[in-house]
Amino acid sequence: MSSQDAAITAAATLEQALARHDTWSDGSDLPRVGIFGNGVPETLIAAAGALPVHLSFGMTTGAHDISSVIEPFVDEEVRHFLVRLASGAFADYRGIVFARDDAPALIAYQYASEWVRQHPAKGVTPPLFLWNLVHSDSAAVRRFNDIQAGKLFAFLAGQGLRHPLPEDIAAAASDEIQRIGMLREMQGEVPSTISGTEAWIWRNAGRFMPAAVHARLLGQALGGERAPRKMGRRIGLVGSPLACPDVLAMLERHGSVVCDQQGFGAVWPCTGNAHARLDDMLRAFAADPSCPRVTPARAYRDNIVRALLDADCDLVVCQLAQTDDTFGWEIPALSATLAARGITFVNLGFRDMRPGEAWLAEAQARLAQALEARP
Repeated sequence: MSSQDAAITAAATLEQALARHDTWSDGSDLPRVGIFGNGVPETLIAAAGALPVHLSFGMTTGAHDISSVIEPFVDEEVRHFLVRLASGAFADYRGIVFARDDAPALIAYQYASEWVRQHPAKGVTPPLFLWNLVHSDSAAVRRFNDIQAGKLFAFLAGQGLRHPLPEDIAAAASDEIQRIGMLREMQGEVPSTISGTEAWIWRNAGRFMPAAVHARLLGQALGGERAPRKMGRRIGLVGSPLACPDVLAMLERHGSVVCDQQGFGAVWPCTGNAHARLDDMLRAFAADPSCPRVTPARAYRDNIVRALLDADCDLVVCQLAQTDDTFGWEIPALSATLAARGITFVNLGFRDMRPGEAWLAEAQARLAQALEARP
């Protein structure tokens, strides 16, 4: 197979993996551990001999009694997850780990735990675990976070997985180093030969496959010849985690998304995954400025602004989930900071998990109007 054919095949595989999300498989017989939310160290799960698989992209048209107890403020992706969970979609998983740092993930854990407590049907739902990290640095915090890692290891071992040894963690981190390196190479091709939409698809496809497989596919996809792309406005994307490439494609009618700072953008995977030593990994996760719970509080917004400026964005677009209770608080200060730098900021407002044609058309009209009004 030529490098060009390999590139086409790899890109198609990445697109298929994203389309099928947690149902995709490369034929591996690795036991699966689900992840809900950003902030869980995938390296530690891989070091235990399992495949970490993200579960927040799935949707279902099925019905279940659990729907009757889900309150209106609950995120749409959480609703879909809970229906799938209660219907047995993850029955063959060894467990599911939820990120305390991620607001929808915490709500998902609370609902799932209570549902399982009241409806303990054997073989339907796997064991659940809440990963809780403190995002500051002191001797007490480091001790607390080390205890959390110990609890995670005990949870995984309780499901028949191995307790990771230092060499297991180092080996898993090595795979993550390869993945992160290939993602950086990919991002370096945006917007010259790769669109922001393609980069989003190729990045998030890795949430459903081993890090080494993801790195290999990225390397193959980047190995083919690609025609130069038309340069335009340099767009930054912020707001709630966005699981819909159609929104990015709409934005790229006005330029290229070169800086994707929403939760399903370039903030994943956390570079802390690449640390070979457990204590270094925990410190890196605790200090991750892309986490809304990082301290000091303004570090989160400062990190976003720094990324947008480093990417030389001249347009920043914000979008919010209908039930957002995390990013909206940042909008006034972020908008003012960008305005002071002469950067256009457009808030498209609230949208569904998978926005329909009407929302996309209205958003594009609003964006075009804002750009026309630019001095």
